[in-house]
Amino acid sequence: MTNPRNEQGMVLLLVLVVTTLLAVLLSELAFSTLVDLRLTETFRDSTRAYHLAKGGVTVGRMALQMDRNSYDAAHHSAEYWAVGVQNMPVADGFVSIEAVDLDGRLNLNRAVDELGNVNVVVRDRLLRLAESVGITNPEQMVAGLVDWIDGDDDEQLAGAEERYYQTLPKPYHCKNAPLDTLDELLLVRGVEVEDLKRLKPHVTIFGDGKLNVNSASGEVLQAWDAEVREDVVEGLVAMQKEAPIESLSMLKEKLGVEAFSALNRQLDLAVTSRFYEIRSQALIGDGTSTVTAVIDKTANNLLMQKVN
Repeated sequence: MTNPRNEQGMVLLLVLVVTTLLAVLLSELAFSTLVDLRLTETFRDSTRAYHLAKGGVTVGRMALQMDRNSYDAAHHSAEYWAVGVQNMPVADGFVSIEAVDLDGRLNLNRAVDELGNVNVVVRDRLLRLAESVGITNPEQMVAGLVDWIDGDDDEQLAGAEERYYQTLPKPYHCKNAPLDTLDELLLVRGVEVEDLKRLKPHVTIFGDGKLNVNSASGEVLQAWDAEVREDVVEGLVAMQKEAPIESLSMLKEKLGVEAFSALNRQLDLAVTSRFYEIRSQALIGDGTSTVTAVIDKTANNLLMQKVN
């Protein structure tokens, strides 16, 4: 039976979406009366779609701040932020909003620590993950990533530093700094377009290294420790869909001490999340716009925003 509180929450969220987006349109699109009549209709629609999509990000942030429970579970409709909105009519257009939990993914930038040294735990996790998703050359990709991020010119075994990149037909510099986007991986030796497609659902460039077991994929869970059994991962993925994992104590009780200890060997599991990606897509007339933003939920800060 549907929980009345969940239904009330959904109604509240939908009302919030409509009222917020209408307010955004009224405030940010008042300038439309001043737009030169020579502007094309498509440009005008694209501009309006951009502001509508931007308003969708605002709605997503508000939904995250409405979340007051002690866990974050992407698979459950009781979580306002996880419900999302698909093609909701607003003003003269439609908007779709989705929030993605980034703390259920492996942070690539943590393959190198603050001192510039290789983080062996994260490196090995990435290697296991790369092998499981079918990366073309896992060892070369992981070594290349470490060399791309670290601040020195010492090549890892199978890696690549400045000397390699300067010998390419169109040479460029080895960054020697953290990734700013996942697409930047395509500049790293050993990473192909298909490799990036396979990795993207499981990795991020944000986060403090904690893994939310409520939203981690089976591939990431399996890669988290070499001693984690496949049947344990399958059981945990099934648990995610049944009910939220509200605490690590609850997880330990369900998995058993041995399985839990292997998964949490580095004491870096969690049931909550801090970093989210909000994707908002709007359509008005002939205009479309997608705004993607990364949010620090705890501080309610905008960390990154991209417009397509």
